[in-house]
Amino acid sequence: MRKIRFLMRTFSMVLTGVVFAVAVFIMVINPTETVEAKLFWQMPLVSALCTLTALIYPWDREMSKTEVIVKMLIQYVLVNAIVLAGGAFFYWYDPSQLYNIVTMVLSIALIFAVVMVISWKRSAVDAARMNEKLEEYRKKTEGNNSKVY
Repeated sequence: MRKIRFLMRTFSMVLTGVVFAVAVFIMVINPTETVEAKLFWQMPLVSALCTLTALIYPWDREMSKTEVIVKMLIQYVLVNAIVLAGGAFFYWYDPSQLYNIVTMVLSIALIFAVVMVISWKRSAVDAARMNEKLEEYRKKTEGNNSKVY
């Protein structure tokens, strides 16, 4: 259940970032008068695939700092591959134009960074809450053990 909640939270953040990036693309970078309806299923599809890359992190153990960095770099490369390939496949940008590729990569980097920072902050809050609950439980069980019957 924890994984599903995490993935759903990540998916909503990624999709929100994608919607903002698309809005910037179609309003500022490559202004268009209309938005094709197929974009409304393409964005969630690409966002879902990007979200699944978070499953490379182990759930059952702690990771060393080096392992976190390596896995984060692997995830970043996977996300870039998914978005660039999906964007080219769905004709979101012209891959023959270097400017378009650079803009896509910068957009991906910004969205990836924002999602990572929010996820880390959320994880820190969750860990603090769990530590609080464990401390309360420890005090409660110590109090019960000290009673004489």
